[in-house]
Amino acid sequence: MVYYKTVHLWLTNISHLINRAIMKTLPYMIFSFLMLCALCTSINSYRRTENIIAQDVNRALEQVLVTMPDNVVTTDTIRCYRNCLTIAELKDTAGIAMRTVRKDGRWETRLVAEANCGFATTFMMSDQKASGAILFVGMLWLVGSLWYIKRKRPELIAQGISYGGIVFLNDKFMTLSGEQIRLTPMQHSLLEMFITSDTHTLSKQHICDQLWPKKPDASDTLYTLIKRIKPIVEAHSMLKIESDRGKSYSLKIK
Repeated sequence: MVYYKTVHLWLTNISHLINRAIMKTLPYMIFSFLMLCALCTSINSYRRTENIIAQDVNRALEQVLVTMPDNVVTTDTIRCYRNCLTIAELKDTAGIAMRTVRKDGRWETRLVAEANCGFATTFMMSDQKASGAILFVGMLWLVGSLWYIKRKRPELIAQGISYGGIVFLNDKFMTLSGEQIRLTPMQHSLLEMFITSDTHTLSKQHICDQLWPKKPDASDTLYTLIKRIKPIVEAHSMLKIESDRGKSYSLKIK
């Protein structure tokens, strides 16, 4: 029976640690996710614009080749080629080049349409409204989360008893960010004794008298209680519980 209780408590503590880690990082995880969505949306729009540009210059070249049986490129050819373009931004940069390409295992020379526009031009031509909106929402989320955390921390400290990163308020123990620390009734009573004590130091006899007044010798029970509450306190605060030769226990800042 004791074994199962120990396993259950161990699993509960692990669960609390995981939940705490998730809650602390959740605002940043959501912000990172939104930034990733904005980046993917932006890249997708950029690639789509590249394809549209390639299709436009190739279509214009096909139209021009109909009137160029000898594949001779002249000034009039370039002018006609650019007039066939539907994207206005390409009319001043697009051109026709002679390239040697490999086709069906053989090398051949052919005319190739070139947009001659760089990354910045292509990016400006792409539709970045969706990515911009997601980026804006992400920034609002980050600013709002940081404001909420910063605003909530002094309220908790002002309303409750604060020591070493733990706030005792309304009979509950919380971190400075407002996350409730899960404790068993006995752990709660012991931590309350530590927090409300002026010196944050309690004698072994005083703890036993308060928690187990009818038990003749509660040394082993106290030892087990201290052993189980130590990792919880250390995981949620800047505090640690130290023993003075088993005579007293102190809640100190690391």
